[in-house]
Amino acid sequence: MKSIILAAVALSSVGFASVAHADDDDRRRCGNVPIADWMSEADLRNRIAPLGLEIRDINIDDGCYEVEARNKDGRKMEIKFHPQSGEQVWIDGDDD
Repeated sequence: MKSIILAAVALSSVGFASVAHADDDDRRRCGNVPIADWMSEADLRNRIAPLGLEIRDINIDDGCYEVEARNKDGRKMEIKFHPQSGEQVWIDGDDD
């Protein structure tokens, strides 16, 4: 019985490690930049203006700027940008 419980605990901790690793990936891409060193939201908007996106919202997520927008075809986009350089580090688009 004790070994079954230990196995269950080991398996559950592997699951948590996987979830934590996914969050860590975004932090590694954006780093741990102090908020004082982040570009302003206005500067970020200017930096991504050439992408032709209709920006709906800008948030902070996992140490990155997260932009919710629509592209020129009206598809929903979620894009993460490095807070200091403004480089795109992750993108997810609506497949509809």
